[in-house]
Amino acid sequence: MAAGATCILDTAFEQGEGFLRAWRSYADASAGTGPLHYVALAQTGHWPSAEPPTTSSLPAQILARALRALCVAGPPAPGFYRLPFDQGRVLLTLCIGPRAASLMQLVMQADHIVVSTDKAWAASELRRLQALARRGTTLAWADASDMGKASPALDAALWKPRGDGILVFDPSWALRSSRAAPNCGFEKPGDCTVIGAGISGALVARALALRGWQVTVLERHSQAACGASGLPAGLVSASGDACADPLFALTRSAYHLTRQTLQSMLVQGEDWDEGGAMRAHAPGRRRGAGNTEHAAAIDHAAGPAYAGVRSPWRPEALWLKPQALIRACLSTPGVTLRCEAGVESLRYISSQWRATAANGQALASSNLLVLCNAMDATRLLDQTGKTAAEALSPAADRALARLHPRYGSISSGSAVNLPNRPALPVQGNGHLLPAVPGAQGLQWMAGAGFEAMDNATDAHCHQANLGRVAQLVPGLAGPLQVQYEAGKLGLWRGQRCVSHDRLPLVGPATVGGENGLWMCLAMGARGLTFAALCAELLAAHLMAEPLPLPQRLARLLNVQRLQGRKS
Repeated sequence: MAAGATCILDTAFEQGEGFLRAWRSYADASAGTGPLHYVALAQTGHWPSAEPPTTSSLPAQILARALRALCVAGPPAPGFYRLPFDQGRVLLTLCIGPRAASLMQLVMQADHIVVSTDKAWAASELRRLQALARRGTTLAWADASDMGKASPALDAALWKPRGDGILVFDPSWALRSSRAAPNCGFEKPGDCTVIGAGISGALVARALALRGWQVTVLERHSQAACGASGLPAGLVSASGDACADPLFALTRSAYHLTRQTLQSMLVQGEDWDEGGAMRAHAPGRRRGAGNTEHAAAIDHAAGPAYAGVRSPWRPEALWLKPQALIRACLSTPGVTLRCEAGVESLRYISSQWRATAANGQALASSNLLVLCNAMDATRLLDQTGKTAAEALSPAADRALARLHPRYGSISSGSAVNLPNRPALPVQGNGHLLPAVPGAQGLQWMAGAGFEAMDNATDAHCHQANLGRVAQLVPGLAGPLQVQYEAGKLGLWRGQRCVSHDRLPLVGPATVGGENGLWMCLAMGARGLTFAALCAELLAAHLMAEPLPLPQRLARLLNVQRLQGRKS
């Protein structure tokens, strides 16, 4: 982990009292230290929905609001939820579900472990608990009077008493190397180059800067967010219908991490806003069991345009202006943005990655290079030659070779005095944002398409987007067509980078990551939803920190996931 970082594993989160104590201690002595990682297990997520007392400390009030947001769709489904606090320096990872299952999916090394005995421990659970310790890890009971009540008892050959009710993990034999934190070649933060100043690059830069890296972001355009991240606004939401669907689990965790990030960085109501979205199902489509959609009557919220349309409310959804988030991330101390810095080639010399412009000018040199430049990553690596070819594992090379573009567009117009305008965003085949504030007043925005070719005319894009609106909100079709015929619509067009399985590529370009070439790209059609989670996942892998996801889900995003596959 980063120098000075602290990692605590709490096996009984309850109402978060232990987390608040750790946060308070960290705040009292955090000068010059790394982040605080607090990983907490919770069997279920039942937290009070009422406002905390005004006499509560500010951290307690902030935590209560975050937990209440986590329960917006009812008790949160089993899974991992990474919630950043204190400007990203305090990271709470809530692991909700059966204790044994959560322990098996954790990837971490704890500095301190808090054990609760409110439920008997199986021998297999205690073995897994000690596998998350390193030599010197301390252990205490949540209640000092519980000491020694664990069943079965902790192995005295592994845990030695310190004399103050604390046990220390100190086996009398050498530990296996498999217990050591993954070695990615970085013992401490240094210099990093990020190529691409879209939402992926900006969030990666911020995540690394918060951990002590000095990050230079290179952008070939005259400003940040000129690619797919330049869309005026978009929807962040959980996708999929069933809790067993990996996409649903991934996007649900991603949604809550993104929401908490926005809460601390942007202005709600101006740069983003929550409240959920209406889900318009295609005719005949069957909804999966275990989803988060609330089928209660919502006609009063949707407006008269929705009359007769069956559209449940999906609470885990929000709209976002990505350019506002990108600007905030790039203003993080430790991040430097260089625009009009197009990279033509990469060279790996003396453990340093050198990014060079077309005229031969060296743009940046660092021991860590992160590619966040979408489809341009394949162009750059193709032109880099032997150096890049040797830096890629066969699995990463195959994954990059299978990247492909998809094109979409967003139509927009005035939402002022627009009849039949729904109160909430609507999603289905595309999406509609009914009222996004901007310099020209409230604007509606609709899109977005997923086309293989970029040969459609602007008129065709508008008509396709208006056709989607007609399916989503039939009562809006007429008024929006009037705006189109009057020539009053705006149009944004962009390219998305899509992987072979439509999931992002996150991690090192080689299996061990020793050469310092990493990637965070291929966000596809869910870039706004996935970007914050992928940046946090990359930083956690790089710094040997607790992962923000169960390891079975983290593997689905790994650059190396094609390793060993025949196709």
